[in-house]
Amino acid sequence: MATNGTKQAGTPSGESSKARTTPSTRANDDSHRQKILVVGWRKAGKTSCIKTVFQQVPAREVPYFGVTQKIEKINYDSIVPLQIWDTPSNFELDQLEVPLSTFSTIVYVLDMQQDDSYHESILKFVHLMVRAYLVNPNLRFSMFIHKAEVLSEDYRGENYAEIQRATSEEIEDFPYKTLHSYAPNLDFEDPSTISLIINQLISEVKFSMTSVHDVSLRDAWSRVIQGSMEMLAAVESLLLDFTSHSSADNSFLFDIRSGVILATDNRHRTDDLSEQVTEYLSSFLQFRELYKPLTSQKPNGVNDKDERQDTNGAEVDGEADEDDEPRGWWDEEDPEEPWMTQSTRLLPNTTLALWQFTPYLALVVLLRTETWQTRRGTIEYNLTFLRQGVREILQVI
Repeated sequence: MATNGTKQAGTPSGESSKARTTPSTRANDDSHRQKILVVGWRKAGKTSCIKTVFQQVPAREVPYFGVTQKIEKINYDSIVPLQIWDTPSNFELDQLEVPLSTFSTIVYVLDMQQDDSYHESILKFVHLMVRAYLVNPNLRFSMFIHKAEVLSEDYRGENYAEIQRATSEEIEDFPYKTLHSYAPNLDFEDPSTISLIINQLISEVKFSMTSVHDVSLRDAWSRVIQGSMEMLAAVESLLLDFTSHSSADNSFLFDIRSGVILATDNRHRTDDLSEQVTEYLSSFLQFRELYKPLTSQKPNGVNDKDERQDTNGAEVDGEADEDDEPRGWWDEEDPEEPWMTQSTRLLPNTTLALWQFTPYLALVVLLRTETWQTRRGTIEYNLTFLRQGVREILQVI
């Protein structure tokens, strides 16, 4: 496997828990974050689902995680600012400090190997889901059928299908009248009302088989985050245009720290392809600290701060005083700064190319080696327009 050189600048370490260029005025304000509520049975793996992806905790440390005793909030900044709520096993919706309407998604984690108790876990999930839906019909629901690695492939598939079937049956058999107080405007005596709720819930819940030991967990989180992205359709359209005009096969937009796919061009995409590209990115980023950052030098010792001050030391640029709007990370980055780039020839006729797209995003493109060799200049020219398009979308949202 041949690998080309890499250049890197301004790349975040990926290990710091410090907020990313978040303005001080918003440091304690979570209203701009998409809130995700993670619930599940005791020892189902809720905390490991969060920490191995969003806090980069190695999977080998998972057995040493303690039992979650209280609600913990994890802030994570990416293309969509997130706040993930990790809950204890005895959690009830009444314990929430904020209304359910402030959450965008509920993720339920179920331990696949506990086939003697997962029916009880499914009952808890369905009750929670129905109540949450009646309060906030816009909520999205995902079930992570977790710890898949402990079962054989055949047994794993049987359990996965059984859990989906049992969940659908419990939704159909649920006594909806008992929760009438949460939706007093609905007529629960009308069979068409109940049928509408049932069909909506069955179609809304998204199932994913997950494990901390492979990319399946990141793929599941990818679906969750994409569901929270208002700008997803616009970003996917930009990626599709870029792929077409660059004669590439596929394009993937990744969050660098978590390795989660945020958007794709959706051309001929398969789960196997997404898994291979995710593994490639994860493997490559393990070595990124070996590369020395490139920094731009100002002539005669002049720096950016000096340029913004007059002889009396006052700020020359008055835009900061005039613009009281909160600033995002895209306002802080230098578009002229060189970013990390890399390409790898996987097969004689297949190449994967990577560009650090912004401080926190990376673009991975799959294309034919011949195309890469003959059209690299055009591809990188198209990249400037793609990057500008994404920046403009983020400023509008």
